[in-house]
Amino acid sequence: MIYGYATHGFHVESVKTFSKMRFSGTLPNSFTVVGLLVSSASSRNLVLGLSVHGLIVKTGFETDSIVGTAVLDMYAKCGNIVDSYNFFKCMDDPGLISCNAMVAGLIYKESFAEGLILFNQFRRSGLVPNYVTMLSVIQGGTALESYNFCKSIHGLVIKTGLCSDNSVINACLGMYSSLGHLDATTEIFGNMKSKDVISWTTMIGLLVRLECASDALKLFIRMREDGINIDTVVLINLLTACALLGDLKLGRLIHTQAVVNGFSSDPPVANSIITMYSKCGDLNSSRIQFDRMTEQSLISWTAMISGCALNGRPREALELMTRMRAEQDFGVDPIILISLLAACGELASLEPCQQLHCYIFKAGFQQSKSVQNSVVSAYSKCGEVEFAHKVFKDMDRRDSVSWNAIISGCGINGRGEAALELFRDMEADGKEPDGVTYLSVLSACSHSGLVDDGLRIFSQMVNEKKIRLSREHCCCIVDMLARAGRLSDASRFTSMFSESVDPNIWRALLGGCRIHSNVELAELAADRVLGLDPEESGHVVLLSNVYASVGRFKEAEDLRLNMRKKGLIKDPGISMLDLVPGNVN
Repeated sequence: MIYGYATHGFHVESVKTFSKMRFSGTLPNSFTVVGLLVSSASSRNLVLGLSVHGLIVKTGFETDSIVGTAVLDMYAKCGNIVDSYNFFKCMDDPGLISCNAMVAGLIYKESFAEGLILFNQFRRSGLVPNYVTMLSVIQGGTALESYNFCKSIHGLVIKTGLCSDNSVINACLGMYSSLGHLDATTEIFGNMKSKDVISWTTMIGLLVRLECASDALKLFIRMREDGINIDTVVLINLLTACALLGDLKLGRLIHTQAVVNGFSSDPPVANSIITMYSKCGDLNSSRIQFDRMTEQSLISWTAMISGCALNGRPREALELMTRMRAEQDFGVDPIILISLLAACGELASLEPCQQLHCYIFKAGFQQSKSVQNSVVSAYSKCGEVEFAHKVFKDMDRRDSVSWNAIISGCGINGRGEAALELFRDMEADGKEPDGVTYLSVLSACSHSGLVDDGLRIFSQMVNEKKIRLSREHCCCIVDMLARAGRLSDASRFTSMFSESVDPNIWRALLGGCRIHSNVELAELAADRVLGLDPEESGHVVLLSNVYASVGRFKEAEDLRLNMRKKGLIKDPGISMLDLVPGNVN
């Protein structure tokens, strides 16, 4: 009875029954004490475990190998690995079960190296590992994150003939997956004769983590063809894949599958649905899912707030934060802080930015690099470059993101010379500039009219650093040349990308034509923008302004009227509040 209660999780009943047994005068046997040790280990009750160990010594059950193994397990799971190991060393001839328990105990307490050393010792003594042994060893090898060591464990699994055990081969699959080693994981998965839901989930999960979202979705189709049922882990991975692809249509289909299979109200799945919709640009569906939840966790609030910040609704992000603090007793984690700081930057709202900065110190997040980088970026977007620079200087360790944030901050605030100086400091500090760094510096040069410096840095990026040229870099160069009045140079540079499907390069040239009233080039640029993006009206406004700047008012008006008829330009609204004091209509 005592053993039955213990093995089924009824630990209080197990102890109470033992008390009744002792009161009745009945003597315990080995099953009795093993049951009590199981209850002690499962409830992490070391005091009870010590009492039971004392009873074992008193009753002479210490030499029983099953009892001894249960003692080892109890001490290990109660956190007393030293006593567990000391007891193990005192055992006369520990068998495989006892050795397995000791190795598992060491791995459980994260003494991975010690557990694996003991495993090698008992192998040398002639004991042959079984599937229980290998599951513990694989767990230890995974934690050590050594590919070569994991390969040797996998080799031992093959050598001992345990490849046919699904739990062991799934553990090997998970081991390689945790290392992010796609080739090894794919090889094991492909050679598996019998794949269960864990096998499929592990493989799909790795593909999603490596951002191979399309491959993950293809594998899911194969999984369904194989007759494997969906579980919550698969759904979460599929929703993440849809978010990576930005595929709203497919995301809705996966959401439907979650509803049909009864998993949509499961908190991790519901949170993934919120994130999927927000990353696919459908924030309204995110909000509907969020509001439907009977109980929102911190993860739910984080997903919703991050979604608002991501989708250009910064005010809503800050309002949600206020509501969360009022309704829930949640602390604010770094992910929420980063989203809120992004919202402050988007609104150029200094006061909430300063409040968040104070909270960061109060909550002890000032050592988080990602949070500090977000503070630098937020202050910069609020126009407070001095604050941003102070935070940057006070950082213990700066990564490339830190440098990019402060360089970009100087650039957007018209401090091109400061951005260039920081760029030189970054190189002197041994940090390798990346494509984002160069984009920030080029943008700073463009806004500050530092054309020669910008061209020199562009040449360094392409010729020396061999950084891949993006459309954003090209737009920056065209914008820089066009702003400075070097329209012929800008036009030649633009012509190099005449086949580009991105109209922004031509828009940049058109913007320069507006500044310098170059009608002929403006017409060419506007025509190219129209061909690449016929639904966009910004180029019409720019070209109309160019016509107006040279006195060709009729052409400017005709152009606007034509686009207005097509519905591409709307009449601007007028606020009566601005025109008539006291009128709120």
